[in-house]
Amino acid sequence: MKALLSAAALAVCVSACTPALVEKLPYYRLSVVQGIPLDAASVLAVKEGMTRQQVEMEIGAPLLRPSFRADRWDYVYEVSRGGKVKENRTLTIHFGADGTVNHIEGDALDFARQQIQHNQQGNQ
Repeated sequence: MKALLSAAALAVCVSACTPALVEKLPYYRLSVVQGIPLDAASVLAVKEGMTRQQVEMEIGAPLLRPSFRADRWDYVYEVSRGGKVKENRTLTIHFGADGTVNHIEGDALDFARQQIQHNQQGNQ
């Protein structure tokens, strides 16, 4: 009888753990990494005039290659923890009609510049 009451009490206690309570537990949150980690030196090595093959050798294949926009490659990197985005970087490379890079944009450029500057200051 004691075992049955203990099991019932345990069941009541466990069922009291609502999602709101579970979200506050630090060990429950997993980091989820999606996309391609963009190395600062590699991002800054991509220059206008490079071919698609050179870009792919430098930073890898793009995460998104829209079939309807062959002139654009998108690189996305995101880290989430507990369902909330903690880190997000994007890099978009536009190619001209000749197949070479004609425009580069995205917050990954600023992040790469900051990383290089931080590393240089740390080495001095």
